[in-house]
Formats: sequence, structure tokens, C-alpha cells
Amino acid sequence: MNRTFADKINQVPPIIVRVLLILALVGFLGGIYHSASAKDVSMSDIESAMTEKTNINKMEKCNQRKLLQFMGLNSENYDSWIYYKSKESLGVDELLIIKVKSTDDLSGLQDTAEGRVESQKKAFDGYGTNQMKLLGNAVIETKGKYFFYCVSKNPEKYEEVFRSVIQ
Repeated sequence: MNRTFADKINQVPPIIVRVLLILALVGFLGGIYHSASAKDVSMSDIESAMTEKTNINKMEKCNQRKLLQFMGLNSENYDSWIYYKSKESLGVDELLIIKVKSTDDLSGLQDTAEGRVESQKKAFDGYGTNQMKLLGNAVIETKGKYFFYCVSKNPEKYEEVFRSVIQ
């Protein structure tokens, strides 16, 4: 007699099926947890890696005042941060990495970065085609207690370096 796959599965004891499903669920949840977590790395280590492996030197390192002026963020609310901005007045290149004190702050930072991109798009709409292209490729990401925002010709490179340092 020729048995189908469904017939064979139906003969497996239910306890074994349950155990296999639980193990699959635990593996899946473990993978999700691992992908969302990050090592505790100093901002100076992240900045050093960015300096070595990216073109960050084409941007200007910004102080607390500029972080507040351009991003609307008070540096005292965060554990540590780096903010680089284009040296050109019409440039939209930016890199912002923040280590938050609490993961509750991450969604607000995401909203801030999305708002920044949208306001820049409005400012350059109709004449800044290069800027609009860069803004369309902006990368906004959270990982553990870190927030990452980058607008650049090659934001994936900055993201790759960031991930390599904190994973």
C-alpha cells in the first residue's frame, strides 16, 4: 500500500509534534533577540571605526549646539552620541549615532530622523535632484540601545561599519 506524506505525519505521536514546534519557536525567538541586540561599545570606538573605514572626514563633526539646531535633540538626554554634517551649505550628508539611556527613547529618535528627512526633501524639492536622491536613500535603524541615521552617497557603507562594531 502506498502511503502519502500526510498519512505518515498523522502517525507521529502528538507529543513529538508539540516538542518540535516548541523547539522551532524557541529557535525563532532566539534569532529575533540576537538580531535586535548589540554589544556595549563606546562611542569613541564607533567613531574610530567610522574614521578608518568610511569617508566621514568629508563631513564636519558637530557639537551639542548643532545637534540641537539641526536635529532638535538635546545631547544631555542621551548616554553618548556623534553627529557629523556636510561641510557644504547645500549638502544633506549627515551621520548621527546615539546610544540611548533607555530603549524607550528609540522610537522618538526614529520620528525625529524621519521628520528631518521630510523637511530636507521639502527644502530641496524642485531643484535639488542630487540632494533628493541622497535623502531618498537615507538609512534609519535601531539596534539594541543604539540609534543610527545616515544620509550619504553610500549610507550602506556607514551602516555596515556601524553594525560590524556593535555586533
